[in-house]
Amino acid sequence: MNNKQSIENNANFEINELLAIFGNENVIINYDFEVTSVSTDTRHIKPNALFVALQGENYDAHNFINQAFTAGASVCIVNKEWFEQNKEKYPNKNFIIVKDTLKALQELANFHRLRYEIDIVAVAGSNGKTTTKEMIADLLATKYNVLRTIHNYNNQVGAALMLLQINEDTKMAVIEIGTNYPSEVHIITEMVAPTAGIITNIGKEHLEGFGDLDGVELEETSLYAFLKKSDSVAFVNIDDERLIKYSQLFDNKYTYGQSAENDLNLNAKYSFDENFTTSIDFYEKQYDQHFNVRLAAKGLNFAYNAVAAVAVAYFYKIPIENIKQVLENWQPDVSSSYARMGFLQKNGIIVLNDTYNANPSSTELALKTLDLTKTGWTKIAFLGDMLELGEESVEEHKQIIMKAVDYSNYVYLYGENYRQAHKELGLNYDYIKVFENKKDMYEYAKDKIQSNTIILVKGSRGKKMEEITELIKKDFLD
Repeated sequence: MNNKQSIENNANFEINELLAIFGNENVIINYDFEVTSVSTDTRHIKPNALFVALQGENYDAHNFINQAFTAGASVCIVNKEWFEQNKEKYPNKNFIIVKDTLKALQELANFHRLRYEIDIVAVAGSNGKTTTKEMIADLLATKYNVLRTIHNYNNQVGAALMLLQINEDTKMAVIEIGTNYPSEVHIITEMVAPTAGIITNIGKEHLEGFGDLDGVELEETSLYAFLKKSDSVAFVNIDDERLIKYSQLFDNKYTYGQSAENDLNLNAKYSFDENFTTSIDFYEKQYDQHFNVRLAAKGLNFAYNAVAAVAVAYFYKIPIENIKQVLENWQPDVSSSYARMGFLQKNGIIVLNDTYNANPSSTELALKTLDLTKTGWTKIAFLGDMLELGEESVEEHKQIIMKAVDYSNYVYLYGENYRQAHKELGLNYDYIKVFENKKDMYEYAKDKIQSNTIILVKGSRGKKMEEITELIKKDFLD
């Protein structure tokens, strides 16, 4: 199966465990076998693996059952319809017959997760999930052996594969929970069974599926619903106007954010200077402790992520010196051309490469970072469409354009949503332009880039705005 979401594991399952999970009538045993790993990718199957034949819009792993057995699989999980049509071809093989192979993978992952009495912190929210997850894991790793979500393994398949990584050496796990449509947070949370959870914020994400902010809130707070019923720890961001009310629902909670009364579990006060230096003054109420952290990472988004991460770290008794050591050296991953607020500087030119993804909340935050830095410098915003916003798409793009005009000297737009929004706003000025392609956009703007220029490049993953960053790097930063 050509499935990029595959990582190796050593999750063992005995036959009696598989019978318990799936029922005697659904487990077809033609010879004794053992399971020493679970795989969804025939290219990486190990001997005695259990192969799960997943199906998607563009693939069906049932087409690779023969390869799975040839590669050493001892048993395959397949759907009932396929088995009825193909069982004569495999008279001596072991199968587990199910209605839904994805659900079967999740049942395996949940069964495996529940073998271990470890703390699992789930990270959900509209913005900053991955960065917050990384910061939390790095902080906890100063004291514990931590498993963390890798790459983009935060969906139903990826989260299951992450849980199957748990072994005897795992002391804690930090699992990111993503969502693209209603109920996905609920499904993943039930599988992960976290002992604690944090929602970074409620913002305008995937409105095509969720409809509006109420829909986003309902989806993301599925995590809180699980934490409530399991009496697990809820970390609550008091600065988020939609999350603050949930603090009243929990006895088992840890609150964090900005409060003039210092009445939260963790109080934070930010200072952000025009040279991108972010300083956070913390006060932890329970221990009556004050301390300061000066972040190495540049950008307002990292400050908000850091406060969330410190809340989790403090709850799990990570020493202050460890917190300071990690965050005062922590930098985002900039190994790929697209990045989360990657910071590039040379020849008096700064580029904020925030091209990993975009929605209205994250784009506004990026523009605020641009606004708060380098007074007197020329500021340029290259903005690509924000996708999956549904019926509100044009209106959301109009609002971002107006903010960009306030925060930038020049605004250059790419994508059909920005084109329509720009047209409806009637902004016929040289400092704000829409372009058919990124090359023309860059060539038009190139003359504006000189010493004392700061540039924001931002857009949804599908718009590949990092191509603009690469052109700038080639001409000005190499």
